[in-house]
Amino acid sequence: MARPPLHLVTYPEIVPDTDSGIRRVTVKIPYAHLNYAHTIEVDEALYAGAKKSRKSATVPAGIGDAWLAGYYRAFVFDKHQEGFYPKLLAPFRKIRKELNLDSDRYLELLTAYVQGLPYDKEKLASIEIAPRFPVETAVDGTGICSDKSLLLAGLLSHEGYAAALLHFGKENHLAVGIPAPAGFDFQKTGYAVIETTAVSYIGSDPCTETKGSLVTRPKVIPIGNGTKTYSAIRDTAKILTVIRELEEKLNPEGTMVAELLRVKESAERQTETLRLLKERIEQDADLSEEEEKELLASAGRKLQRLQQTVHQYNALAKEFARLQELASFIRNNRLDRQAVVKRLQQIHSGGRS
Repeated sequence: MARPPLHLVTYPEIVPDTDSGIRRVTVKIPYAHLNYAHTIEVDEALYAGAKKSRKSATVPAGIGDAWLAGYYRAFVFDKHQEGFYPKLLAPFRKIRKELNLDSDRYLELLTAYVQGLPYDKEKLASIEIAPRFPVETAVDGTGICSDKSLLLAGLLSHEGYAAALLHFGKENHLAVGIPAPAGFDFQKTGYAVIETTAVSYIGSDPCTETKGSLVTRPKVIPIGNGTKTYSAIRDTAKILTVIRELEEKLNPEGTMVAELLRVKESAERQTETLRLLKERIEQDADLSEEEEKELLASAGRKLQRLQQTVHQYNALAKEFARLQELASFIRNNRLDRQAVVKRLQQIHSGGRS
């Protein structure tokens, strides 16, 4: 039996409301260690209409999931939002000019804004979790994975990036993708993941960021006809590798934690052995001069070994503290890739870390 044609699918569409007012919205944009706030004006008729409009699609039986691409694109490219995108993008373009941002850093700026929007836990707990239109997410200042991903995909596509949506059907999760070369893409999709629900580096494993398990290969839904990509993916891949290596060492079950504990316990055993030996030397009145001499020599050797163990422990503790500080620096500078890359380059070249 032939599959029904896609034109039979009815997609969501904004029906503008009758309200003629203007809603002023503060757009908060974090970037590096800067925080910007700009006010934009959104037509109340557009926002209210988006709120009230139907969010579901009417899908004929037997069509499979072929309708999904059109469904999500309907949210991003609804014709009534075309005037909204330039208004929202205006402050970003201003910041790009002020900071002389290249294409990669501008993509990071747009991403930081969307990632910084609070996650809408209340909506997630509700019965109805249909996506918001991007104008709703921007005005509400919050959203779940679908809301935030549709907003970011819309912003990127309107700025000429080759954005895509990554749909994890089994896990009911939506993320954004940006083209990446083989070895730097997610599950051989040809796209690196931009997880919108948490502040994270581009290319981060969505399983890590969502604290979940995304086992299915996502369906890739290109959004728009942009051609710009993200050439800094190799930088973020290196950063993410360092993060994994640090976690393997520093977490409570990590290799360095285990080594610190082993050396500490060894020092404690050696200390107790030395204490008992000194106690015997001091209290055993029956020791001959020769026996006492041998025990004192043994105590000297044990003290030397203990000092070496303590030195080993102190060196490990110093390195542990250094790595903790590095991990903290990487974590606290997720919005400043260049600063992290510079720090790692200094370490690699043997400079100050």
